Amino acid sequence: MPSTSISSNVPDWMKTQRNLTILVAILVAVPIAYGFRVMVSGADFGGSFLLLMTLAVGVPSAYDEYWPKHDRIWNAVIWMVLACIVATTEFIGLYLLGTELGNLSPFPASIGAFLITDLGNLAWLSVRKRQRNSGR
Repeated sequence: MPSTSISSNVPDWMKTQRNLTILVAILVAVPIAYGFRVMVSGADFGGSFLLLMTLAVGVPSAYDEYWPKHDRIWNAVIWMVLACIVATTEFIGLYLLGTELGNLSPFPASIGAFLITDLGNLAWLSVRKRQRNSGR
């Protein structure tokens, strides 16, 4: 019989920085996406789903690929929460801009908000990482 079991490895697996940041992003993303669906009149399922994907997939991916790892796990958790707040603000602002000023229907506005938020943040992080690496 092996000395380790799957149940004893799960707590260790959950404590890794990458997995913990993903879990935090999901825990932040679900209520925010639900709140977006409830609060924004006329928002369809696609808008809340794209906001959920932005927060639960895009933000942890950006952290994993473009941000230096923190020595303390709580710094990574705080970074994840703050990044989710920034991405939520960007997404909702762009969505409202598209629906109110651009006269777009909710689904195209949410697609535009998703693309600009995700691609814009990834482009900014990529430039920041390149500048940081060239300065070494």
